[in-house]
Amino acid sequence: MKNQWRIVVTLLLVIVVAVFAILNVESVPVSFGFTTVRWPLILLLLVSILIGAVLMILFSTITTFRHNQAYKELEKTSDEQLRKRNAEIERLTKRLQNSNTKQEVGQQAKRIQELEAQVTELQSKLTAK
Repeated sequence: MKNQWRIVVTLLLVIVVAVFAILNVESVPVSFGFTTVRWPLILLLLVSILIGAVLMILFSTITTFRHNQAYKELEKTSDEQLRKRNAEIERLTKRLQNSNTKQEVGQQAKRIQELEAQVTELQSKLTAK
């Protein structure tokens, strides 16, 4: 359906241009500063349209190229920031694990001291009997 509309619109444009060409066949003078030539009006119109289309494509291509460069630069920057964030997360995770390990070691040392105190107390009770 979409392609059919394109074909219909293209045919309509071709018909309009053909009618326009038939209506504008008289020659007109064109001055280039150093010389004057006589060309059919439709030829001047078509050349002007062609030059406009080429300029539009050129400017569009330049703009697209610049946008692509900016996108690649942003992508590169975001990848670098992502790597930095991941490294920071990894560093903080290791730090947290070390902190948890130190807490566990401290708790184990405290538990060992409590058990040693109980052993000493039990030994003193045994020697007292």
